[in-house]
This record gives sequence, structure tokens and C-alpha cells, in this order.
Amino acid sequence: KVLIVEDDRNVASLVRHLLEEEGFVSSFSVDIEGGWGSLSGEPPDAAIIDLGLLGGESGWDLIERIRKDQKFSNLPVVILTASPPDEVIERARALNCENLGKPFSAPALLDRLQLAVRAAGRASGQRTEHVVLMLGEYRVEGEVYVPVELTRFSYAWEAVVRDPREFLPVTNAKLFSAEGQMLVNAAFIQVRKEDVRAAFTADASRALEA
Repeated sequence: KVLIVEDDRNVASLVRHLLEEEGFVSSFSVDIEGGWGSLSGEPPDAAIIDLGLLGGESGWDLIERIRKDQKFSNLPVVILTASPPDEVIERARALNCENLGKPFSAPALLDRLQLAVRAAGRASGQRTEHVVLMLGEYRVEGEVYVPVELTRFSYAWEAVVRDPREFLPVTNAKLFSAEGQMLVNAAFIQVRKEDVRAAFTADASRALEA
């Protein structure tokens, strides 16, 4: 699930449409308090926040509030802005956020989401591993972030079980049919956790197929 905080409803609708085409679920707010309320209700897996909000509010205020809260301090955040990049890059980097200038394309938006997820994983002390997730008749191959204390032999399934989110973010992801045909090749997708029937390291999966 992705939270969108944007006071321009046309831009918000575009972002929601782009995300939904890629299989994401999203929620929408036009101001800081609404965005914070959405965070507190059902925490999202990532947030896309515009810097210029209603009533002269700044998206920076919401982002700083997020980073100061232990529960959300590592939430992946993408900043939307029409400001010159030089004015936001350093501050975005300091707050561990990705910056996306307007106007933007669908690939650029998904790319920034992927980078934000990776940055959040590093900030939380996790490592990335290449895994294979079995989803009934389908399988997903890609990279997930896992706790550093999990060993290579145990982490894949434990990482799925222990992840509190409804959707598990997978980067550099490929979706295959039961016949082995690649159906999707995307920078970033989300897998519904309850759909995962088994998880393997990529090396273990290849060994099973041999």
C-alpha cells in the first residue's frame, strides 16, 4: 500500500492510476494532518509526498515528523516537487528520501519507489537477498530486504513470516507462470504476503530444479 499526500487532485489521480496499473493499492490525502492520520490508521509500505500542500503547508514538515517517529522512521518516501532539484536534493538525502521532479513518467515514479525501498532497507540495518517466492501457480523472483541476523539457510521463509506488512516489496522483480513464461519484468512490485506458499533463496531454488 502506498500513501499519496498531494493537494493537486489531478496529479494525485495520475499517481494513483500509474500505481494501480502496476498492481499497487493506494490511499490519498491533501494535507499533513490527513496524511498523518492515514499513517496512524493503517501504516503504508511507502509514501509519495508533495512538498507544496494546501494552506501553505510544506511536505517537509510531514516528512520530518515521519522521520522522528520510531514507528515510521524507515518508511520509504518519494518527494514530488516542481522546485529546482538543487534546492531539495541535499535535504532529501539528509532525510533518506528520493526526489522526483514534475512532470514525471510512470517508469521514473516506479524507479524512485524502488530506490526509496532500498534506502529504507539499508537504514533499518537489513540486507538485500535474491529470493524465489512461490504463489500457487505463479512464482516471483527478485530482491527483498531481510533482517541481518537471519542465515542464508533460514531467512527466506522467516523473512516473509516476520514481515508485519500485508504486501511484501520486491525489487528487480520477475513474475513467471507455472509453465515458466515470464509475465512481468518490473523494477518494483508488491506481493500479497498471504499468497506466498513457500520462499527460497535463488541458489536453493536452482538446486531444487537441477
